Amino acid sequence: MTPRPRTSRRYVRIVMACALLALCVLAAPLRVLAKDYSIDEVRISATVAADGSVSVSETREFAFDGSFNGVYWSIPTGSYDGRDVHTSIGAVGILEGTTFVPFEQSDSGEPNTYSVTDEGDTIRVKLYSPHTDERVTFAINYTDTNLAARYQDTAELYWKFVSDGWDVESSNVSCTVSLPVPAGTTVTPGDNVRAWGHGPLDATVGFTGNDVTYAVPGVGGSEYAEARITFPAEWLASAPLIEQDKLQSILTQEQAWADDANARRHQARVISWGAIGFDLVAAVGSIVAGLAAWGSYRRSHKAQFDDTYFRDVPSDDHPAVLGALLNGGKPRGEDLTAALMRLTNIGAVKLDLIRTRKTGFLGRERTEEDCRLTRTDKDLSSQPSHKLKIDYATLRFLFEKVARWADTEDALYFKDVERVAKDEAEKYSGAYETWEDAVGGACASRGFFTSKAKTGKGRLYALCVLDVLLAFVTVFLVIAGVVAPAPGGGIAAALLLTGVILGVLGGKMRTLSPEAIEITAKLEALRRWLKDFTRLKEAVPTDVVLWNHLLVMAVVLGVANEVIDQLRTTMPQILEDPVIAPVYGWYYGGSPGGMPQQAFSSAVGQAHHVSTAALAASSMSSGGGGGGGFSGGGGGGFGGGGGGGAF
Repeated sequence: MTPRPRTSRRYVRIVMACALLALCVLAAPLRVLAKDYSIDEVRISATVAADGSVSVSETREFAFDGSFNGVYWSIPTGSYDGRDVHTSIGAVGILEGTTFVPFEQSDSGEPNTYSVTDEGDTIRVKLYSPHTDERVTFAINYTDTNLAARYQDTAELYWKFVSDGWDVESSNVSCTVSLPVPAGTTVTPGDNVRAWGHGPLDATVGFTGNDVTYAVPGVGGSEYAEARITFPAEWLASAPLIEQDKLQSILTQEQAWADDANARRHQARVISWGAIGFDLVAAVGSIVAGLAAWGSYRRSHKAQFDDTYFRDVPSDDHPAVLGALLNGGKPRGEDLTAALMRLTNIGAVKLDLIRTRKTGFLGRERTEEDCRLTRTDKDLSSQPSHKLKIDYATLRFLFEKVARWADTEDALYFKDVERVAKDEAEKYSGAYETWEDAVGGACASRGFFTSKAKTGKGRLYALCVLDVLLAFVTVFLVIAGVVAPAPGGGIAAALLLTGVILGVLGGKMRTLSPEAIEITAKLEALRRWLKDFTRLKEAVPTDVVLWNHLLVMAVVLGVANEVIDQLRTTMPQILEDPVIAPVYGWYYGGSPGGMPQQAFSSAVGQAHHVSTAALAASSMSSGGGGGGGFSGGGGGGFGGGGGGGAF
């Protein structure tokens, strides 16, 4: 097997290092959803009573894109640190302006009702309120008993006010904690009351009067935001006494976490300043040289094929290999979906929409839907060897890796893929990269990325490195006080922009063989034809075998929706042919996430990541509990495993 060029990879790393000085380039899976939603604002008010109970009032603003039946909360409950925490649900409803509109508790599922289900370690509250393409603020009130603890030397509230099981990111979170301050007593931050926050490092904790306040820009679905507050033990006069001292161990633990968080902030600030360094003259010269190199590259890599449209798959390569060719040798998530579609086409995998009836609270039945992949006993020895390698790599990834981690064998549900990707992120990532390497290796072995023609990429990357070196010099001069921050920042911004432009242009200058250039041109022409074929005054192909391949390629080329809509309107007889049924099953609507090919591509969730710039600008953590930024420690507070979402 011919390895992919190491020089190209090294250049890419250099460019990424340049861009990382000011921004984080995140490779996130493309989510093509029939509907979506976000949680744009969360307001939480928690009141601690003298008996250790905590009454919580929470509102969440949901922004719906599409039609939804309602939302739900999963509120943690049960045993914690030797104490029994019991949860009781209060008023539930929506906010219309500033007016609270309560819902009625019922298991009917009717609009403006809510149901409560005890699931052991969580209480699930479902609010039935259909909405389409609008913003709605839902509200819930509940009380946790024994959540705050009274020790001999202090009282403590250790609580995740945003749990780690929400389906999407919770944005713009604010939480106010009101303590049971005795009459005539005031809160003195860092003295009689200490407060810390754990979770995203761009969050802050402070004091407003006698209240403790938390502000968190965003909490990812697999993350949490946690409050830890100590205050005089006598303020919990009605709570059971735990006969042990606690304060010193808390202070020691929090100081260690704060020191670690502050060290990370300091490192982030150094990186952020390292992003401000460029020289304006060098930037202009680099842009001129870069544009000249780009023009030369375009002339030397022009395909002989220059038709507007191409009406067939341009080569006999595996569809994932063609997708990787378009992406510089690395496959995308859609290419994995296309590889699965090919496996269903050849009978190695079967796709089914499964409906399961389950009994819920008070015996009420509900139907759950999910797509299931089943590995068959199909003999694949007759398949072309160059495609079979990737077929086996795909089967190993899904059924020998993901299915095993999901505790299944030859059957794998889409929800299991999503769960494994979230719960076993490191192993899933390693297995996925192994599949990527198999496809990328097959792409390289075709010789697609070998050519005698000069690209000019090295010149662009050299200019990029030069600009970065000048940027570092400028930054060090600003830090040393030799250059004022204002002009230094302007020059740095200009050089950074130059570096990004050069990096992007260099990344587009792929070393391609003459064959790869022609195939790429035909793939782009095929993409155009698949989008336009019903609008052209020409006969549409009726070969079902051809359309089997074209429907797979439509996913690779990102035009699946356009193709299936046109076929359903103008050529429905093709879709009714049994030969095309295995592939068409990936386009059939009715799965929970839309068409199966869409649902599979979006099966991996995403979490909130604090950007380098936000991390550098965040407040320092306080080991003494007097307020400041969050630390990255913690996680021991009550409230894990909860969450919620929309349905």
